[in-house]
Amino acid sequence: MTVLEINATCGRGSTGVIVEEIADVLRSQDHNCYIAYGQGTTSYDKSYKIGGKIENKFHGLINTRIFGQEGTGTLCGTRKFIKWIDSINPDIIHIHTLHSNFLNYKIFFNYLRNRKIPVVWSFFDCWPFTGKCTHFVANGCRNWEVDKGCNGHCPQLYSSGPKTWLFDKTAKMYAFKKQWFQSLDSLDIIVCSNWLKSEVEKSFFTKRPIHMIYNWIDPNKFKEIHDDSIYECYGLDPAKKMIISVSAFWSDDTTRFNDAVRLAEILPQDYQLVLVGKKTTQKPLRNNMIHIDFVNGTDELSKLYSAAHAFVGFSVEDTFGKVFAEAMLCGTPVIVFNSTACPEVVGDVGYAVAPHDVSAMLDKVVEIERNGRDYYSERAKSLVKSQYSYEKNVGKYLKVYENILEKESVIIQK
Repeated sequence: MTVLEINATCGRGSTGVIVEEIADVLRSQDHNCYIAYGQGTTSYDKSYKIGGKIENKFHGLINTRIFGQEGTGTLCGTRKFIKWIDSINPDIIHIHTLHSNFLNYKIFFNYLRNRKIPVVWSFFDCWPFTGKCTHFVANGCRNWEVDKGCNGHCPQLYSSGPKTWLFDKTAKMYAFKKQWFQSLDSLDIIVCSNWLKSEVEKSFFTKRPIHMIYNWIDPNKFKEIHDDSIYECYGLDPAKKMIISVSAFWSDDTTRFNDAVRLAEILPQDYQLVLVGKKTTQKPLRNNMIHIDFVNGTDELSKLYSAAHAFVGFSVEDTFGKVFAEAMLCGTPVIVFNSTACPEVVGDVGYAVAPHDVSAMLDKVVEIERNGRDYYSERAKSLVKSQYSYEKNVGKYLKVYENILEKESVIIQK
């Protein structure tokens, strides 16, 4: 079996790591796997970069930022890419994340339709079935539902998803997506949570096969490690209890940072709140908050997770919430907001409180202190290992491939 995976990145970022991990398992079982990507660089040997740097930047600036029509640029790069696809002749094409200004959707999906190559598409956010946004819960927008369709008055035009400076083309892009993405004879969708599955079923993909397979955490990368050197290394106070939160960005685009500050304001004096991730907001930290911009490697992050009294998740829009599972694998109890897939990932070994209710979050921090970290630790690890197993869940992906090829074989024989 030869599989071609397509993603915005390869080996970088959460989805870029996922495509390489799938490739590793495929190749370990004597299958062939290529990865095509659009941004950054990679060391993966069987890879192909779609579009050139100048063409992709032009795509991002002109097509997306100014005209609001992402996926309408990179014409030359996409034509060269489909010629390369013909040269490797894949049995299955597995799409992951497409929204990063590196692919012309019309050319690409017309090619897939004409070639009749079976396609699997992993949804990691809501972008494939909206006019542009990756998430919509915080804003309460339901215009993307199949019986409505985006109406061209996007409440997140300048925030969620590919950012547009001037024109609201969300209605047009919604119509284009519905036309292009639905044109394929064979399309199976994989989602990473039951919450996302329920949303996809309300979209124009409702009649497609939808498989729920959780994302995974590699226990070789995240594990409980206690190392007191982190206190000096990151400027932490060893005399204070630590609670931790991790996000790719602490910005003004979401409510995460504001909720973190609000929690810090009511924390007891013997606590410190540690925020890990790039801080782009100019709003100041409180005295009991520590910001760590960058952590070098999963061992270092595991040490921080393991030292924490609890992990607090401030997201109200997550299709999975990988950092929650990472913390749990390090034995750290997790408190999240009861929104989207957040409580689903935590299960019954953590806590979910009403969105933005930091007082309720503090109550759960106090409850964790009363019960003791050990009360949660082994159950948290066990849940992650049973539900978010690397080998088990990648194996489910491979089973989807095999079932598709079996069906294709039956159709050809008939």
